[in-house]
Amino acid sequence: MNHFLKLVILFCFFILPYNLSSGDLTKVKIGVLQYGSVNWELDLIKTLELDKNHNFDLEIVQLASKNAAAVALQGKSVDMIVTDWFWVSRQRSQGRMFSFFPHSMAAGGLIVKSDSGIKKLEDLKGKKIGIAGGQVDKSWLIFRAYYKKKYGIDLIKETKQIFGAPPLLNKKIQQGSFDAILTYWPYQARLVSEGFKRIINIQDIISNLGIPKGLPIIGWVFRDEYSENNQELMNNFLKASEKAKKIMFDSDEVWEKIKPQMRAENDSTFINLRDIYREGIPQAFSEEEINGAAKLFETLGEIGGKELVGSSSKMASGTFWVK
Repeated sequence: MNHFLKLVILFCFFILPYNLSSGDLTKVKIGVLQYGSVNWELDLIKTLELDKNHNFDLEIVQLASKNAAAVALQGKSVDMIVTDWFWVSRQRSQGRMFSFFPHSMAAGGLIVKSDSGIKKLEDLKGKKIGIAGGQVDKSWLIFRAYYKKKYGIDLIKETKQIFGAPPLLNKKIQQGSFDAILTYWPYQARLVSEGFKRIINIQDIISNLGIPKGLPIIGWVFRDEYSENNQELMNNFLKASEKAKKIMFDSDEVWEKIKPQMRAENDSTFINLRDIYREGIPQAFSEEEINGAAKLFETLGEIGGKELVGSSSKMASGTFWVK
């Protein structure tokens, strides 16, 4: 163990010197996808014993898919999952009371080959675009909204779109099957390390739509009943999460502990993954971001319709949880 990690653990130990053993602590069960970047933070919390030093025992529950995570949360087999606030608002509008607290602003962007000839968004006309996720994927709808605002026409009419899983899209653009792909940030980071170019980020697009740039996309999601009955536990978990994020933001050394989980093909990929993750760490969260989310919800609802937002055209009250 390097000197930095020893200091961190000693610091945490002396903050709360009277911790109980893990068997006496209340468990907080977090449902996550097996290879998702959320694991980096959660495993760090376990490695540095930030959970025990904040009087809870973190249990990481690996799940197979985003749908499996939602089912696990609804069935109360986990206490929290990580998902987007659109899902939370839709659930609340249907009487299922969940809430959202920010985890990350990272959201990917548009990637092209360096020799594609695409240097600006106007160059997309007539091109084939690979898009991660489905037709109501948030990044795709945000991109469409921005393109329409800027050029007065729907990008659907200007391009040919192919929807697919991010790993497949990365492979296809490497093979030259697409002119560009709109993909999630970890897959973007891997392509950039191979010489591909990033044309625009989703966070930049959000800012150009008049929404605060620091708007979180994904976060910790939990039942209202759980947070109401476990207020101190919730606060302790969020304090541990914030501590882990601060360490990840400030220290290069701690990333050597995280590196094996990242499955980075080379040092360039590792550095890109680390740096984009850091860019996504929320630095502030206030009423301004909540109001911005409500505005974005209405904008995207006009494009995505009920399949995205459900029965309500406005973001449900209480979607964002405030400590």
